[in-house]
Amino acid sequence: MSTSTSNDWMNWPRAATVRVDSNGLHAQLRDGREISVPLDWFEFLAGATDEQRQDFAIVEDGAAIAWDQLDDGISVPSLLGLPEYPPPDRNVRSYVVDYRSEDDAWIAEVRGTDFSTFGRTLASAKRRARELLCAYLEVKDLGRAGIDVIDEVQSPEAVEA
Repeated sequence: MSTSTSNDWMNWPRAATVRVDSNGLHAQLRDGREISVPLDWFEFLAGATDEQRQDFAIVEDGAAIAWDQLDDGISVPSLLGLPEYPPPDRNVRSYVVDYRSEDDAWIAEVRGTDFSTFGRTLASAKRRARELLCAYLEVKDLGRAGIDVIDEVQSPEAVEA
């Protein structure tokens, strides 16, 4: 059985540096490629002031560029015409979901991916993690699709049965 520890997530396009000028948005990728796109591709940037365009941050470990002042952002893979996440590996038949209690919520992280969600209870976090996997894998029922989900609770003493 293979599990969700694919390196595709680590190899998906990530920005090392970004600059914005009057000609466009320029991203130097970690693998050495540089992509430049016109500002017209993004209405929120085309209509922004130069000062607003310069106030950005590379976020999500290089997966996106965010402009807090403009309340918008761009996924780095989308600059190359790719979806935000790599397509699912159809050979993966099992996903491990790690759960941890944090403040008044349970955080669920799908191991080997950038996916995470939360719930107020452990049960709701589990439900949301499965909904997230169903959406990503484009299936209605993980069990019927032959996909196992292994739940790893990091703080079992906090779980009320």
